[in-house]
Amino acid sequence: MPELNSEQIANLLVACEAVVEAETKDHLDWELIHEVSTKLKGEGGAALKKAYEEVEDQKDEHLYHTTGWCRELWIESLGMRAVLPPPEEEKEVKTAIGAARAKKARKEML
Repeated sequence: MPELNSEQIANLLVACEAVVEAETKDHLDWELIHEVSTKLKGEGGAALKKAYEEVEDQKDEHLYHTTGWCRELWIESLGMRAVLPPPEEEKEVKTAIGAARAKKARKEML
């Protein structure tokens, strides 16, 4: 990633924080859809369950990747060495366990 000035990093952080907030809300909404799908009977429940199963992995991945980008941009903004792109991107994280492992592995990537 090219060297960024403080204004560019600040702009990226504003965008990143907005994306993390949106992804977090989106993730919560999909969890609620899953809960409803387990209680709703008939075609409606089946349709919600199918939709949930089709996209849940993508929702998780988006949340973990955007969180990783935001964390690393904050580290960069504080004048410390960041891992860009973040470990979550490099390791193609798709699960909470994978995200935790990637975060832990970032020290080795510095």
